[in-house]
Amino acid sequence: MSRLKPCIVCGEPSATTRCPDHQLPTHSGTPNVEHPAYANGTRWKNLSRRLRRQQRFCDRCGSKQQLTVDHIVRFKDRPDWAYEEANLRILCKPCNSELSGVKASPEVERMIAEQIDRGSGPALSYYPTPPGSPRDRYTPPGGMLDKEGRLS
Repeated sequence: MSRLKPCIVCGEPSATTRCPDHQLPTHSGTPNVEHPAYANGTRWKNLSRRLRRQQRFCDRCGSKQQLTVDHIVRFKDRPDWAYEEANLRILCKPCNSELSGVKASPEVERMIAEQIDRGSGPALSYYPTPPGSPRDRYTPPGGMLDKEGRLS
Protein backbone atom coordinates (compact mmCIF):
# COMPACT_ATOMS: atom_id res chain seq x y z
CA MET A 1 0.00 0.00 0.00
CA SER A 2 1.53 3.30 -1.11
CA ARG A 3 1.14 6.48 0.86
CA LEU A 4 -0.41 9.45 -0.86
CA LYS A 5 1.46 12.73 -0.85
CA PRO A 6 0.43 16.18 -2.10
CA CYS A 7 1.16 17.10 -5.72
CA ILE A 8 3.95 19.70 -5.74
CA VAL A 9 1.92 21.85 -8.16
CA CYS A 10 -1.69 21.75 -6.97
CA GLY A 11 -1.57 19.92 -3.63
CA GLU A 12 -4.00 17.17 -4.65
CA PRO A 13 -3.24 13.73 -3.11
CA SER A 14 -1.12 11.61 -5.43
CA ALA A 15 0.97 8.43 -5.32
CA THR A 16 3.87 10.36 -6.85
CA THR A 17 5.20 13.89 -6.38
CA ARG A 18 2.94 15.11 -9.19
CA CYS A 19 -0.69 14.25 -9.85
CA PRO A 20 -1.60 12.86 -13.31
CA ASP A 21 -2.61 16.35 -14.52
CA HIS A 22 0.83 17.80 -13.65
CA GLN A 23 3.17 15.01 -14.76
CA LEU A 24 6.18 16.29 -16.71
CA PRO A 25 6.56 14.78 -20.18
CA THR A 26 10.08 13.55 -19.43
CA HIS A 27 8.99 11.95 -16.16
CA SER A 28 6.05 9.99 -17.50
CA GLY A 29 7.59 6.68 -16.54
CA THR A 30 7.79 5.48 -20.12
CA PRO A 31 11.07 5.85 -21.99
CA ASN A 32 11.20 7.91 -25.15
CA VAL A 33 12.20 5.04 -27.45
CA GLU A 34 13.21 7.49 -30.20
CA HIS A 35 15.86 9.13 -27.99
CA PRO A 36 19.40 8.10 -29.00
CA ALA A 37 19.96 6.39 -25.66
CA TYR A 38 17.21 3.91 -26.58
CA ALA A 39 17.12 3.95 -30.39
CA ASN A 40 20.83 3.26 -30.88
CA GLY A 41 22.01 2.32 -27.41
CA THR A 42 25.51 1.21 -28.36
CA ARG A 43 26.34 4.31 -30.38
CA TRP A 44 24.99 6.63 -27.67
CA LYS A 45 26.72 4.74 -24.85
CA ASN A 46 30.08 4.85 -26.64
CA LEU A 47 29.74 8.58 -27.40
CA SER A 48 28.59 9.33 -23.86
CA ARG A 49 31.43 7.33 -22.31
CA ARG A 50 34.03 9.06 -24.51
CA LEU A 51 32.73 12.57 -23.75
CA ARG A 52 32.53 11.88 -20.00
CA ARG A 53 36.15 10.67 -20.07
CA GLN A 54 37.26 13.84 -21.85
CA GLN A 55 35.53 16.11 -19.36
CA ARG A 56 35.12 14.79 -15.84
CA PHE A 57 32.96 17.55 -14.31
CA CYS A 58 29.55 19.17 -14.73
CA ASP A 59 29.55 22.22 -17.03
CA ARG A 60 27.03 23.92 -14.76
CA CYS A 61 28.05 23.27 -11.15
CA GLY A 62 31.46 21.58 -11.39
CA SER A 63 30.36 18.36 -9.70
CA LYS A 64 32.35 15.22 -10.52
CA GLN A 65 29.57 12.81 -9.47
CA GLN A 66 26.80 11.19 -11.56
CA LEU A 67 27.87 12.72 -14.88
CA THR A 68 25.60 12.48 -17.92
CA VAL A 69 25.66 13.81 -21.47
CA ASP A 70 22.92 16.34 -22.22
CA HIS A 71 21.61 17.78 -25.48
CA ILE A 72 21.83 21.60 -25.36
CA VAL A 73 19.13 21.90 -28.03
CA ARG A 74 16.58 19.29 -27.01
CA PHE A 75 16.44 16.06 -28.96
CA LYS A 76 12.73 16.54 -29.65
CA ASP A 77 13.47 19.96 -31.23
CA ARG A 78 16.42 18.83 -33.39
CA PRO A 79 16.60 15.01 -33.66
CA ASP A 80 19.11 15.40 -36.51
CA TRP A 81 21.59 16.82 -33.96
CA ALA A 82 21.33 13.77 -31.68
CA TYR A 83 24.99 12.79 -32.12
CA GLU A 84 26.46 16.22 -32.95
CA GLU A 85 29.15 16.86 -30.33
CA ALA A 86 28.67 20.64 -30.64
CA ASN A 87 25.14 20.10 -29.26
CA LEU A 88 26.27 18.01 -26.29
CA ARG A 89 27.49 19.00 -22.84
CA ILE A 90 28.41 17.22 -19.64
CA LEU A 91 26.01 17.71 -16.73
CA CYS A 92 25.55 15.92 -13.42
CA LYS A 93 22.21 14.17 -12.97
CA PRO A 94 20.74 16.89 -10.71
CA CYS A 95 21.61 19.67 -13.21
CA ASN A 96 20.39 17.56 -16.13
CA SER A 97 17.09 16.92 -14.35
CA GLU A 98 16.72 20.60 -13.52
CA LEU A 99 17.25 21.59 -17.16
CA SER A 100 15.18 18.79 -18.71
CA GLY A 101 12.44 20.17 -20.86
CA VAL A 102 14.02 23.64 -21.08
CA LYS A 103 14.03 24.84 -24.68
CA ALA A 104 17.25 26.43 -25.95
CA SER A 105 17.02 30.05 -27.04
CA PRO A 106 17.16 30.85 -30.78
CA GLU A 107 20.57 32.47 -30.22
CA VAL A 108 22.00 29.30 -28.64
CA GLU A 109 20.49 27.20 -31.42
CA ARG A 110 22.05 29.49 -34.02
CA MET A 111 25.48 29.28 -32.36
CA ILE A 112 25.35 25.49 -32.31
CA ALA A 113 24.19 25.40 -35.94
CA GLU A 114 27.20 27.54 -36.89
CA GLN A 115 29.57 25.20 -35.01
CA ILE A 116 28.05 22.20 -36.76
CA ASP A 117 28.26 23.90 -40.17
CA ARG A 118 31.92 24.79 -39.58
CA GLY A 119 32.60 21.26 -38.47
CA SER A 120 34.15 22.55 -35.27
CA GLY A 121 34.57 20.20 -32.38
CA PRO A 122 32.34 19.80 -29.38
CA ALA A 123 31.47 22.60 -27.00
CA LEU A 124 33.17 20.75 -24.15
CA SER A 125 36.03 22.42 -22.37
CA TYR A 126 38.27 19.29 -22.18
CA TYR A 127 40.11 20.65 -19.18
CA PRO A 128 40.56 18.57 -16.03
CA THR A 129 39.72 21.30 -13.51
CA PRO A 130 36.08 22.23 -12.88
CA PRO A 131 34.81 25.82 -12.99
CA GLY A 132 35.74 27.80 -9.88
CA SER A 133 38.74 25.68 -8.91
CA PRO A 134 42.01 27.48 -8.05
CA ARG A 135 43.53 26.62 -11.44
CA ASP A 136 40.34 27.25 -13.41
CA ARG A 137 41.00 26.59 -17.08
CA TYR A 138 37.37 26.27 -18.13
CA THR A 139 36.65 27.60 -21.60
CA PRO A 140 32.99 28.31 -22.40
CA PRO A 141 31.65 27.24 -25.82
CA GLY A 142 32.00 30.80 -27.20
CA GLY A 143 35.71 31.20 -26.45
CA MET A 144 37.95 32.65 -23.75
CA LEU A 145 36.74 35.07 -21.09
CA ASP A 146 38.64 38.24 -20.22
CA LYS A 147 39.11 39.47 -16.62
CA GLU A 148 35.67 41.11 -16.61
CA GLY A 149 33.98 37.89 -17.72
CA ARG A 150 33.34 38.98 -21.31
CA LEU A 151 34.05 36.80 -24.31
CA SER A 152 37.30 37.79 -25.99
